[in-house]
Amino acid sequence: MTTPASVQMAQLARDLHRMGAAGRRHLRVAFERAGRAAESDAKSRAGSWSTRIPAAISARSEVRPDRIGVVLRASASSAPHARPYEGLGQGGSFRHPVFGRRDRWVTQPTRPFLWPAVRGRRADIAAACADAYEAAARDAGFR
Repeated sequence: MTTPASVQMAQLARDLHRMGAAGRRHLRVAFERAGRAAESDAKSRAGSWSTRIPAAISARSEVRPDRIGVVLRASASSAPHARPYEGLGQGGSFRHPVFGRRDRWVTQPTRPFLWPAVRGRRADIAAACADAYEAAARDAGFR
């Protein structure tokens, strides 16, 4: 029986955390570099039709004992309309009142920008993460 990928990633995160601060720093730098490419892609996807969403998009690395990777998000406080437009990767449409009038609603198509950016950069991010893992392990004395 194989273990789920989430369990394997949690074990990897714990092992990497034991590598010390230098290994985590190396991973953080590599993840930030990989995340910037996805962030730029998402900003360009949303930038053609929105002025607030691109400024609200950010990427950050996360290297903790329980989590490891790149987080790409759009700030809800800067662009509250980003989540409905994203459609949570499902596509389709969403409904909203016209100018706050509850008696008149319209259906609007979604325009995903985060998920397509992540999917489009998946291979690059995976390769960068794999290289970073190997380099961090090498720096910690693993072979």
